[in-house]
Amino acid sequence: MTYLKIWQNRKIADWSAWGKLPYLALMISRALYFTCLLMLVMLPLAALAQTATLDAREIIVDDESGIISAIGAVEARSDGRVLSSEALTYNRDKKQLNVPGPLNLVETNGDEMSAASGIINNRLEKGSFTETRFSSPESWRMRADTAERDGSTLRLNDAVYTSCPECEDPKADPLWQLRAARITYDREGQNVFYAHPRLEVYGMPVFYLPYMAHAGPEVEKRSGFLTPNLASSNDFGAAVNVPYFFNLAQNYDLTLTPRVSEKQEPFVTGEWRHLTQNGSYQLTGYIHRPRNLLASDTSRELRGGILGDGQFRIGDWSLGFALQDASDDLFYRRYKISDTTRLTSRLSANRSFGRHFVSIEGYKFRETLNAETAATVNTIFPTLTHRYVFAQQVLGGSLLVSNRISQSGREQDVDETRASSMLDWSWRHTTRAGFVLSASNRLTLDAYDFSIAADDPSAETAREVDTLLSANRTALTIAYPLQRIGRHDRQTLSPKIQLVLAEADAGFDDIPHIGAMTRDLTRSQLFQPLTPKDEASRINLGLDHELDFMDRLSTRFFIGQSFNLSDETFSARSGFGDNRSALLSEAAIYAGPLTLTQRARFTDDAGELLRSESTMTLAFKDLDVGLSHSFYEAGQQSSGSAVLEEATGTLGWQMGQHWRLDASLRENLETEERVRANAAFTYEDECTLVTISFDRDYSRIGAIEPDTSINFTYTLKTIGD
Repeated sequence: MTYLKIWQNRKIADWSAWGKLPYLALMISRALYFTCLLMLVMLPLAALAQTATLDAREIIVDDESGIISAIGAVEARSDGRVLSSEALTYNRDKKQLNVPGPLNLVETNGDEMSAASGIINNRLEKGSFTETRFSSPESWRMRADTAERDGSTLRLNDAVYTSCPECEDPKADPLWQLRAARITYDREGQNVFYAHPRLEVYGMPVFYLPYMAHAGPEVEKRSGFLTPNLASSNDFGAAVNVPYFFNLAQNYDLTLTPRVSEKQEPFVTGEWRHLTQNGSYQLTGYIHRPRNLLASDTSRELRGGILGDGQFRIGDWSLGFALQDASDDLFYRRYKISDTTRLTSRLSANRSFGRHFVSIEGYKFRETLNAETAATVNTIFPTLTHRYVFAQQVLGGSLLVSNRISQSGREQDVDETRASSMLDWSWRHTTRAGFVLSASNRLTLDAYDFSIAADDPSAETAREVDTLLSANRTALTIAYPLQRIGRHDRQTLSPKIQLVLAEADAGFDDIPHIGAMTRDLTRSQLFQPLTPKDEASRINLGLDHELDFMDRLSTRFFIGQSFNLSDETFSARSGFGDNRSALLSEAAIYAGPLTLTQRARFTDDAGELLRSESTMTLAFKDLDVGLSHSFYEAGQQSSGSAVLEEATGTLGWQMGQHWRLDASLRENLETEERVRANAAFTYEDECTLVTISFDRDYSRIGAIEPDTSINFTYTLKTIGD
């Protein structure tokens, strides 16, 4: 409730003079008097109410001076803004509020300003303040010795800006802050300008600029510089990456990042992002004019590359593409962008019609490490595929038919057209006795049309070849899972046997550069038959055991082997063998934070180790430690024939709430040489992200020598991200 005390400099007449008048006249005269008195009170308040409302425990109006004083829990409101204090005075003539003590002003968007004292107009939009603090719902704040407010513009003198959380000690310096002679905040335009700013870390100045500006907290994206990145490497020397973001439209933008270094000309990266009505895509391009060592392994004056991908939906069609290309094979590896060994570009379109599925695809491949050979497939375009799943079961199982036609081209050798059809049938049944029975059959028909150059180099004609080949593969599987449930444990033992019968035309051996599925004896491929032309008749045996003990310990163990029933020969690397395969085993132990896994191959006769991949991890709340070991006997790996034995150690340590360390080291134990070492030290909180990373690549590939790179990024959130 508002209480009014009216002090007026006028004399009140003697009430006894009215005693002889009739009672009614007395009451009317009193009513008129109090009406006039109330009008005198409301007139000055009405002048204030035209622009603001005032509420307090006590309001005092002085008509002669035109001053209204408010005391106790004072609130002034105007256009959604709310000013609160313990006392203020309002000058009716100047239309100005004077707040001698602490005040708090809240904007309609949640921005809040507090000050030790202030003078502000009756619309609460213009004024001056002392010892000002300004904060926003986006968790950034400013403070200043003095400040002036003019509508949507706030000017702060001898001010600081930060988005770090408030310290327990209000006088303590945050992790970082920007101190400036003057900070101007344009709320309407959402701009923050600085005059002579310097960056302070825990109160210590570390960087100075004569001028600086950045977007306000309500801006989602806007053109401007992003956080720079400092780096150092053997090829570039000391370098700085300075990204600039172009906010071209609401649905597309461009980021250009030039790298300026001491040893090279600028290296420019451009990233384009576009969101359309039907999907989205992004493209990243690189361009550089190499110098010194970078120019020694290429004859090109300019080096560059492009990466991209996109996905679109047009009606019922799903369209997609992937783009990977470069000026030279080792571009991405040389510039530390990617270690991929193959660049693949793809274009696809597909849709479903009920149980029909149709796709159109095209591919282009490029090897980055191996020299191009006659076996290299450069392009596959187009590839047309149709699949249909029958609604009704056939012989108790599901039936799928697939048809495909493709055209592949090679720059050095044979171009090929291939048409194929596949009929795939599968069936599964569980008997009352607990046996799990499954069967599958795949029949393929392949038609090839290609030309082969004449054996005689002087001959001008080529030999045209067209042929139709067929292959079939049948697989019958029986599994009998057994389960034992005890008071504290549960065990499952699952023996499995599979018979694979395969038959293929011998003409497949005459098809040049035919793509064959890579045979690699693993647990999944042991019972997952290959395509009919790549398969051989065999018997597969496997035994799987699982143990769960009181939900604290669990183990998994598998052992299997394959027996060849055909005259087909297998490479030593595949692990299948000509008669019997190597013994295959997989094991895993899970106990609290500890995880142990191992996959291994052993010779069938002597039990010698052929291949082993082992990992151990310890995962605690704030600490992860990992150790992996791999061993490949000669001929057991895809690249090279020598023995390969490597070990990799990893560390992830969350040091408190904000600090984290990640590191790894990989070594070749056979040659006693390091392969790669890297580490990253990161600090992140609500206002700051700091990353220091180190990477040492010891490998030698082509003209690329071992290289060390160091990167440093310091991001002030709400400014540089």
